[in-house]
Amino acid sequence: MKSTNGDCPVSNEPAQEALPRLGDFVEITCPTCGRFRITRTALEMIRGRDLDGRQFALTQAKRKALEGKIPVIDSYML
Repeated sequence: MKSTNGDCPVSNEPAQEALPRLGDFVEITCPTCGRFRITRTALEMIRGRDLDGRQFALTQAKRKALEGKIPVIDSYML
């Protein structure tokens, strides 16, 4: 899978975005946050949150993810 450089929507640090985008989510790999997915709706919503709110959403996604699965941030977590 190819990737492109960008900023992590949670930490704002340089990160990789997997390409091509599949479905309604974007897959991010960040050195700080790890690998996660975020829905396109949540991606628009998260930009208006403070750092604590963004990190809380990622923490919720990691807790909710089944073992071995990639965490997904969706709009309900924001």
